[in-house]
Amino acid sequence: VEFPAVLLNTATGEIESEFHTYVQPQEHPVLSVFCTELTGITQNQVDEGVPLHICLSQFFKWIQKVQKEKKIVFSSDVPSHSGAKPCTFVTWTDWDLGVCLQYECKRKQLQKPDFLNSWIDLKATYRAFYNRKPKGLSGALQDLGIAFSGREHSGLDDSRNTARLAWRLICDGCVLKVTKSLGK
Repeated sequence: VEFPAVLLNTATGEIESEFHTYVQPQEHPVLSVFCTELTGITQNQVDEGVPLHICLSQFFKWIQKVQKEKKIVFSSDVPSHSGAKPCTFVTWTDWDLGVCLQYECKRKQLQKPDFLNSWIDLKATYRAFYNRKPKGLSGALQDLGIAFSGREHSGLDDSRNTARLAWRLICDGCVLKVTKSLGK
């Protein structure tokens, strides 16, 4: 019901761009009380959202714009002119890209951009780098003395906080590497 992404500049720690939209649930258009209480997303927000195929199209256009403006390339891209900066997705667990979006696109027969087929699972990276098991995204931040900013389980706030955690890992000397790739 929510599709967020932020672009983190890994040289500066700044979030340079954001994408966010609400996705209209098609099969079960009425949100459960559990979902609303967990995420803070209202029925009105999803009613005014867009179907998943339109969301993916909007996201692809945002990615193309960001690629052009920031001169970034994804690992699935053919290497372009020199000076292009490598880019990949970072998620907290494999759930969003590896399960949820994968399943929805397959089920709805939607074409998912190839660049969404590999990512860094920051939970696994955190666990390996600091040699401790985090208690959720908020717990991982808290372990490092960073307060969670915003509302937990709000997609955009979770994205921003995941970026903050990635930046901290980078500052602490972690080299972020793709942890998961889906076959075509």
